Amino acid sequence: MITKIRQTKTDVIAEKLREGILNGSFPDGRLPSKKDLIDHFEVSHQTIDLVLKRLREEGLIRGVRGTGIFINRQIPDVNNLTHRLVLILMPKYSIYETEPYDALRAEALRRGLFPINLNMPDAVHKMSLQETASITQLLRAPICGVIYIGRSYWRHPFLNQWKNLRSAGLIHFDADQTPPGSVIETDFFAAGYGLAKHMIAQGAKKLLVYSGFIRDDVPKSPEYWSRHPATLMQQGAAKASEEYGISMPQSAFQKKYNGESINWDEEINRIISSKADGVICGTDGLAYSLIGAAMERGIKVPEDLLVSGCYDNAWGNNFEYKITTVNINAQELSCKAFDCLAAGGIHQIKVQPEIIFRESTKRQ
Repeated sequence: MITKIRQTKTDVIAEKLREGILNGSFPDGRLPSKKDLIDHFEVSHQTIDLVLKRLREEGLIRGVRGTGIFINRQIPDVNNLTHRLVLILMPKYSIYETEPYDALRAEALRRGLFPINLNMPDAVHKMSLQETASITQLLRAPICGVIYIGRSYWRHPFLNQWKNLRSAGLIHFDADQTPPGSVIETDFFAAGYGLAKHMIAQGAKKLLVYSGFIRDDVPKSPEYWSRHPATLMQQGAAKASEEYGISMPQSAFQKKYNGESINWDEEINRIISSKADGVICGTDGLAYSLIGAAMERGIKVPEDLLVSGCYDNAWGNNFEYKITTVNINAQELSCKAFDCLAAGGIHQIKVQPEIIFRESTKRQ
């Protein structure tokens, strides 16, 4: 008969840390701080003290008062390389950052820098303790800086604890706080103005700015909305509408029905009821889905309905419907980001987008 021994929290945590130490999962030669360990494992101070005492007795770690918890092994010195490293943080599984990442990587290599790409943590894809330790090691070193996508920065504002680090946020910054460093944004006001002006020239009389579903956990504060691309594109479209003497554009966001999926039949009904004949969509994917749903209802694009997208990715040109869209100018965004890191200080820069006209808005 085999007796199953019940492990305590101390046993489980000590085993995980021991495995990480022996596997080299803490490359900077130190464990996370006691506070980080307590927060990560969700245990008390006493439990972590027992774990660290056990690891010290095993000769795996040593503590240096006021400095940290060090692993008892020799760590190679790589400081001669770190000044050429730049950390690039991108959202996980997002097609909308492919072009910015490619542009950032190319620009880094052109400048003789070494890009390190990591996925941005969020509510679903949280960093493991080992990943946190690796990033902490990197951010403590004298690296060139950090470039990240500002979209959804509010979900995990990790740079708040590294305010002396040079950083640059790209495309837009939606957190309701002061950015931790420079911000290089696409001018979505100019994008909305340019798309609206084009649609009005093609005969549109009433415009709708149509954006994707907003999750429940989004803060929706005045600061958040003032920086959101949907707000800025709406303001740009309003300026063009006023100049050309047509009614002010409406705005709408996708709805989830029964808390689950998008019902495109209902979405088309909402757009028909708005009586808009020109729809400025927040993404190319949204525009592509809208066009498909409209055509299933017998609504012709562009004859009956003008539709545009944003970001100029695969949805815009590589599929059945060729969609007028906004190129966010990833190359210039990248160049300005590295310029800001090199110059130091805090800069706020607007980069002009390019409107790409395709079949979805061409009536003439």
